[in-house]
Amino acid sequence: MAKILQLLRTYSPMGLIRYLRMLMMGKELLITGSCHCCGNCCKKINLEGVNGWLRSEKDFYAVLHEYPEYERFQITGKDEQGFIQFSCTWLTDEGLCRDHTKRLALCKNFPDKSLHFCGGKLPSGCGYSINEVRPFDRYLKDEIKGKEEE
Repeated sequence: MAKILQLLRTYSPMGLIRYLRMLMMGKELLITGSCHCCGNCCKKINLEGVNGWLRSEKDFYAVLHEYPEYERFQITGKDEQGFIQFSCTWLTDEGLCRDHTKRLALCKNFPDKSLHFCGGKLPSGCGYSINEVRPFDRYLKDEIKGKEEE
């Protein structure tokens, strides 16, 4: 039961469904593409705290004590999953971080696979895609198993 509660804190209901479906189908996530420097990912950001994705201003202010660099994020509302959405005040008109070479790990690593499991989606115009795929080693194992059964 504790494992299920932890999954519910980490994933949204939609994300949990995605996770379980992938688990049953033996799939993994594959991120492909490249950044188009459109800045859209900086305008609708979800942040994660110790207890999962942030749902309240109170949670955000608690996270600020641990991560003061998050002060650059401004609350803009909530998404359809009930998570707080933020925009980054460091976004320039050119669609880049004003300190692009020293941007946060959260920004450098975008998109993270956790986006898929929090029920999120990539912003419009994003050059990346997140796909559920069957890993090559599974195809290979199935092929070897089929040859052994012949």
